[in-house]
This record gives sequence, structure tokens and C-alpha cells, in this order.
Amino acid sequence: MTDNLLLIFMSLGIFLFLYHLVLYPLILLILNMLKKSPFIDYSIPKELPTITILCPAYNEEDCMEEKIRSYQNLNYDKDKLRMIVISDDSTDKTNEIVKKYEKAGYIELVVQKPRKGKQSGHNLVEPNIKSKYILSTDANSIFHPDAVIELVKIIENEEKTGLVSGKLELVVSEEHESGEANYWSFDSLLKHNESKLKTLIGANGSIFIIRRHLFGQVHPASVDDFERVLITIKNGYNAKYNPKAIVYENSTERASQEIKRKIRIISQEWFAIKRQSVLLNIFRHPVVAFFLISHKIIRWLIPLYAFLFFIVSILSINNSLFSIAVSGLQIILYASGLLGMYLQSKKIKISLLRIPTYFTAMIYAGNGGFIKFLQKEEMAVWQTSIRKD
Repeated sequence: MTDNLLLIFMSLGIFLFLYHLVLYPLILLILNMLKKSPFIDYSIPKELPTITILCPAYNEEDCMEEKIRSYQNLNYDKDKLRMIVISDDSTDKTNEIVKKYEKAGYIELVVQKPRKGKQSGHNLVEPNIKSKYILSTDANSIFHPDAVIELVKIIENEEKTGLVSGKLELVVSEEHESGEANYWSFDSLLKHNESKLKTLIGANGSIFIIRRHLFGQVHPASVDDFERVLITIKNGYNAKYNPKAIVYENSTERASQEIKRKIRIISQEWFAIKRQSVLLNIFRHPVVAFFLISHKIIRWLIPLYAFLFFIVSILSINNSLFSIAVSGLQIILYASGLLGMYLQSKKIKISLLRIPTYFTAMIYAGNGGFIKFLQKEEMAVWQTSIRKD
């Protein structure tokens, strides 16, 4: 009886894992092959639209100058661009760096006091924005020169598109790579195929453009790149993905660096789903509900399921070889992950431990985010991303 219970638990867990990683991407691929898409001319518009770029920053002195230079090097009419750096009460040299460039024009510094987080910063400047579009980006995300024009080519030529996300490319250090790059490659593939089929359901917070009338006040603890997409869809528009609109970030060195950030993001996304739960109604929004469940909710539940399976396995150990093997393999996996995190903290590279290390960190973060959601603890303030060369 115990072995049967373990087998059922294991089979369901394997199915959820394989569905998210293999079956769902395959379904998207097949549906896109069967879909007949109308021809759309994605040429550069003769009259470029006005864009306000919002760049929240908290203690970003290490990358702020590079960010501004990448903004200055954009292949776009500078008279149509304006970047607002929203310093969230930074205590380093971030404000000084921005002020140095502010004199040259097209860049404005707004200081938010006291520190309240990214969305409060957006809410602070939102009422005074008059441009046709708003582009949201992060301070440590460095623009490719064609990033903005690639976003504009989509949103200007598709009337029913309200938001366009670009692509985040992680600059990976071979000596210190946490496994995050693999995650982003997979997520980018899902975004691309969801976008081609109908709409993506999560943008890259490092770069997306949105129509001005869709960019309103949001909950201070909202997760910008997710909830604004849901709001866009709820208002009758689609969200698209253009992998040619690129920003670059350095990958994290250690999986442990991702834990706090992931906990905050996952808990925020649970709250966003709760606020926009109408999109889970399969009768009103069948495709979007399918995307949300397959791409997001199952992904969030896998860590919870993995933890429950581990507990059940330990409690179900008996004299059978099967129960011992199942429990033993999990103990080896998580022990390897914990060891990997410890070694990464000491800057010791063992490639064999990279996957179990990242997997263990994400299991912890996924459950941590869900617990924050159950505790109704919404986190609006973020910590500066620790991505180093």
C-alpha cells in the first residue's frame, strides 16, 4: 500500500514536471504550425512615436553610467525619447551619476523618499507622462542599440497589441554560473510561442513597452512585468514578444543569490493572479487561462509538490527497496544542492552540482513565495540585483 502511494505521488510529480518542460512547449509548437497568420508589414514607421523610458534604481552606482550610455546609443530619434530615472532613495552615488547626465537633456532624475519600491516609483511619475508609449526597464539592463525601434515596429503596426516585451540575454560567466541562464532560455522559448499563438502572459521586466492609456496606477507590491500584461489582456489587447529587442544583464554567480529575488517575485505573482483572477475563467478567456495554468501556476506548484513528495517519501520508508531508493535519491539530490550552494558561496566551481544546486534553490524559493502569499505578506521593496562580471 505504501509503495503504491509513493508510485502515485511520483507519477503525478513526473507528469507535472514533464508537462511543463516538454508537453506544453510541444503543444504550443504544434498549434503554431497549424495556425495561419496574416501578413503584417513590420516596417519602421515614418513618424516615430514619443516614448518615456522609466528606469527605477536603488543603489545602482556600479551600472548606472553604462545604462545611461546604452540609452544614449539607441538608434532612435532623441527628440522622441525621454528617460526618467526613479531613484528609490538611493544612498550611494546613483543620484550623482544621473545628475551629471541630466544637464545634457532627455534624462530626468526623480528621487522617491522614503524608499517604497518600484511600483510606487512608477505610480509617482505616472500622472505627468504625456508620451504615446511607456517603456519599463531596469538599471542593470543594458540596451542593444536597436532595442527600442524593434519594440516600436511591433506595437505601431498591430492595433490590438497593447504591450510588447523584449528579450533578456544573460551574459554568462563560465566560472560562476548559477543555472539562471538555462531558466531564461526556456522561459524565452515559451514567451515566443505564446506570443505567436495569441498573447504572452508575462513580459521581461528588464524591457517592455506599453500603450500610455494602459499604464495606470497599480498596487505598490505589484510585479510589473506580469500584472501589467494581465491588465493589458483584460482590456482587450494582446501582449507580444520580440526577441530582437534585446537588453543584456550579467548572470548571477550563485543560485543562492536568486532565492530572495525569486521569493519576492513568486509571491507577487500569486497576488497578481488573485487580483486578476477573472483571466482564469476558461469560458471567458480559454486561451489565456490555458497559458496561465500551464506556464505559471503549474511552475509555481512544482516546488510545493516536490516538497510534499519528499515528506511523504521519508514518512513512507519501509523495508521495500522501492521506498528506500525513492527516498535515497531525493536525499542525494537535495544534499548535493545544499553542498553546491555552500561551495558556490566559497567560489568553488563543480559543474556536476550546478543543476541540483539551482533546482534546490528554486524549490526553496517557490515554497517561500507561496508561504508569503498564504501569509498575505506583500513585498514592495526590492534589493539591488547582484549580477557581477
